[in-house]
Amino acid sequence: MNRSAYIALSLLVVIVAYFGIRSVMRGSISSQTEAAAIDTTLKTPDAIVEEVSTSPHEVVLEAKGRTAPDKSVTVKAGTTGTVVSTPAKEGSYVRKGALLCGLDVEARSARVSEAQARRDSANIDYEAARTLASKGLTPANQEAAAKAALDATEAALNAAKVELSKTQIRAPFDGVFETQLAEAGDYLGPGGACGVLVDMTPVIVVAEVAEDYAVKLKPGMDATAKLASGESYPARIRYVSRTASDQTRTFIIEAEIESGDATLAAGVSASLIVPVGAIPATLISPSLLTLSDGGQLGVRYVEADNTVRFAPIQVIDEGVGGAWVTGLPDTVRIISMGQDYLSEGVTVSPVTAGGAQR
Repeated sequence: MNRSAYIALSLLVVIVAYFGIRSVMRGSISSQTEAAAIDTTLKTPDAIVEEVSTSPHEVVLEAKGRTAPDKSVTVKAGTTGTVVSTPAKEGSYVRKGALLCGLDVEARSARVSEAQARRDSANIDYEAARTLASKGLTPANQEAAAKAALDATEAALNAAKVELSKTQIRAPFDGVFETQLAEAGDYLGPGGACGVLVDMTPVIVVAEVAEDYAVKLKPGMDATAKLASGESYPARIRYVSRTASDQTRTFIIEAEIESGDATLAAGVSASLIVPVGAIPATLISPSLLTLSDGGQLGVRYVEADNTVRFAPIQVIDEGVGGAWVTGLPDTVRIISMGQDYLSEGVTVSPVTAGGAQR
């Protein structure tokens, strides 16, 4: 065999061997792929579950707020005048009716004296007309005219006295004269401020709560007021608003603090702690919470037929042990691992966290 024939035969053998090996390899890979596909199709995915149950949970509301006086008013002038006296001092306790600011009476006192003199003269005229009319010496209408004149002077006297009383700006209730806004020599017009009077008996806590809790609160409910200093006092709710704030959608509540002989300040940060009753709820780990395709907060759990379901929930309380939620069945197997990768309606093989299949 010459050299050319030998080379050609060698090339033919190599080519046949190459294609034979590729055919064998393709058959092997195809068999493995089909086997893998068959295995994937037949295998039911495992789901690690944790069984939890509903139990009564005492819900305690803690609302942040501040202390405030029971009443606070800016005492204002009802007439014009120059301030001539300020007997009440800032921070002093005053009784109802105590003089806070005195205005110059100017001609008001003289007007009262003048109106009183007119009233006395009209009274004399009326008595004379009444006597003459009773004896038939004067017409009856003269008595009526004299009585009308007397009534007019009486009204003028009362108006002059009211105008004079407006020069004395007095406390409308017992309280602390917190801020003096007018000094001697200041000129006040109607509505001019004399000072701020506050009533600190009792001191109250004003806080805001979410609408979910506002419907559970009622006046008369017991509470605890905890101040920023760490002191705690019993309190009682006295007011719950029924209109939400347009900005925060929260409701204002007020509670009276029973402080006894303790002196409390207004404007101090405080927490209002209110037990709102026991609610059936489930304690779960916050790590089990997930979102539905629509963005709703909830958990995925396994039904009795081993299908995956999604339950929307509401967190009502949080603590060291986890989150208390509502919206779950009384007893449920929650998917504790891989819940984000299991779609609703999928059939799974539930496995407890300890490893035993259920």
